[in-house]
Amino acid sequence: MYEMQVGEAVTGTGLVWHVVAHDRLATLCGRPLQPARSPVTDHHCLPCMASFQELMRGPAGSTEAGT
Repeated sequence: MYEMQVGEAVTGTGLVWHVVAHDRLATLCGRPLQPARSPVTDHHCLPCMASFQELMRGPAGSTEAGT
């Protein structure tokens, strides 16, 4: 399961939404989780979103049943 959390952008300029796996202490782009902040942003972390997209695609040629 994945969730979205607001954190500092990879560039260090402003806040963005990051993707975080529920069992991890860092975002998919490798940023450490920070204490909760006010989630006032429309921006998303592009490295996190690209990683999440690849995770949702799964391995090439596989199916949901794992065959």
